[in-house]
Amino acid sequence: MSGLPWDKCFIIAEVAQAHDGSLGLAHSYVDAVARVGADAIKFQTHIAAAESTLDEPWRVRFSRQDRTRLEYWRRMEFSEEEWRGLRAHAKERGLGFLSSPFSAEAVDLLKRVGVDVWKIASGEITNLQLYRKLQDTELPVLISTGMSGWGEIDDAVERARGAGLTFVLLQCTSVYPTPPARTGRCAPTAPGSG
Repeated sequence: MSGLPWDKCFIIAEVAQAHDGSLGLAHSYVDAVARVGADAIKFQTHIAAAESTLDEPWRVRFSRQDRTRLEYWRRMEFSEEEWRGLRAHAKERGLGFLSSPFSAEAVDLLKRVGVDVWKIASGEITNLQLYRKLQDTELPVLISTGMSGWGEIDDAVERARGAGLTFVLLQCTSVYPTPPARTGRCAPTAPGSG
């Protein structure tokens, strides 16, 4: 499954949009992730024009800085050159580089930049266009299931198989921050209960 070392526990540090549109902060995350010994770093690649419209309303208004969702997505975008710089920095620090695409345009950009493996976010598990775009890349695909029902997960497996993709399903607890009892580990027991 690509050139990454999948024969051990593989830790991917999720940055997503935590950089808040700051390229400097994104690079700081690369350094921090390398220092703590993770194997890879993962971002999200959003392209405003492909994902939003001028009059798209906020579903949940979380940004006081941006008047519209389109403004927010524009602020979150990095140029192709900036993505290349982040990838190069990750490689210099010995990290795998991943970014979840949220549009066909984002897939095209990331193909040019280079990712080690694709990650389909749980909110995109039904996005047929993404599966088709990833089909010819010959890279493995991580499919997150956190926000998906069983039927959607079954359909995603069939879609990935039909596209000839090498894939892995990721169980994802879409609660942030995730309580330790929901991480998939055994829940702590009360003293004396066994």
